[in-house]
Amino acid sequence: MAFIQYLSQAESESLVNSFAPKLENYGMNIPKRFCHSKQLYAEFNIPNKNYSKVNLLISWVNQTKKTCSVEIWSDEPFLQNKTLCRKVHVDISQLIKPMNLSSKIK
Repeated sequence: MAFIQYLSQAESESLVNSFAPKLENYGMNIPKRFCHSKQLYAEFNIPNKNYSKVNLLISWVNQTKKTCSVEIWSDEPFLQNKTLCRKVHVDISQLIKPMNLSSKIK
């Protein structure tokens, strides 16, 4: 299983308001049951492909500081180089920027 996780900063105290428009513009599907949730789940599918579903979950690490965890995974073998999971991670990390942890550690 391919799995990638990083920390990011939300723009507001709502994960849906902060990230749903960006994910939908990218082409991810957000199930309706997550529209008012404390977590944000989205799926990315390519029809007629093996290992074609990539999952994304954003959840709070510290809501007061607007810090959240971004998890991206698929059923693809982790050691493969050119997986859809890695491609989605690269693309999403341009839309939902990873936190610079080195500036936080002092």
